[in-house]
Amino acid sequence: MIWQAQHSDRVTIDHNIGVVDTAGKIKFFPDETTTYRAVAEGAGGRTEKIVTVDVSVGPGRVSEEDLLQGSVEEQFEQSVKPIFFSFDKATLGSEAKEDLEGNVRWLQREENSHLRFVLEGHCDERGSEEYNLALGDIRAQVVRSYLLEQGMDPSRITAISLGEERPFNSRRTEEAWTLNRRVQFVLVKGS
Repeated sequence: MIWQAQHSDRVTIDHNIGVVDTAGKIKFFPDETTTYRAVAEGAGGRTEKIVTVDVSVGPGRVSEEDLLQGSVEEQFEQSVKPIFFSFDKATLGSEAKEDLEGNVRWLQREENSHLRFVLEGHCDERGSEEYNLALGDIRAQVVRSYLLEQGMDPSRITAISLGEERPFNSRRTEEAWTLNRRVQFVLVKGS
C-alpha cells in the first residue's frame, strides 16, 4: 500500500496498522480479503480512502515467501518487525512475543543465518535522559535474551540503547509515544 496525504498532520490506517507518516508505503499479507480505511486529518479537515485487498484461496495461492523479493536489506525491512512495549515497562506482552517468533523464524532461515543485526532500545520522551537510556538498554537486553533462548547465535546480535534520541514519531501524543517505545532491529551492512 502506498499513500501520500498533503496538508495533513496525521494519517491513520485501520486493522492494527495505526498512525503512519503522511507519506509512505508498507507491505502486508492479509490471510483473507480485507478492506482497509486510511484517514488523513489536518487543519483543513478530514478525508478518508477505502481500499480492498482481495485474497484468493486455492491451489494457486501465493505465499508470503513468494512475494518477498529484492535485496536482503529490503527483505529484512519487510520481514523483521519492531517490538513494542507498554509505558515504563520492559516486559514482553503476547503481541510482542508473537512478533518476535516471526522475526526468529525469518532470521533463522538457512539463507539468513549469517545476518548480523543491532537491537536498538527506544523510549518515548517522558522521563529523564538517563532514565530513558537505562530503560532502552533493558528493553534491548530483554529482546536479546528472548532471541538467545530461541537458539540465536549471540555473535549475530548487538544490543544498544538510544533512549529517546530517535523517535519513530516526534509528535507529543499517546499514539506517537506508543510507537516510540520499541526495540528496533537494524541490519548490519555487509553481513
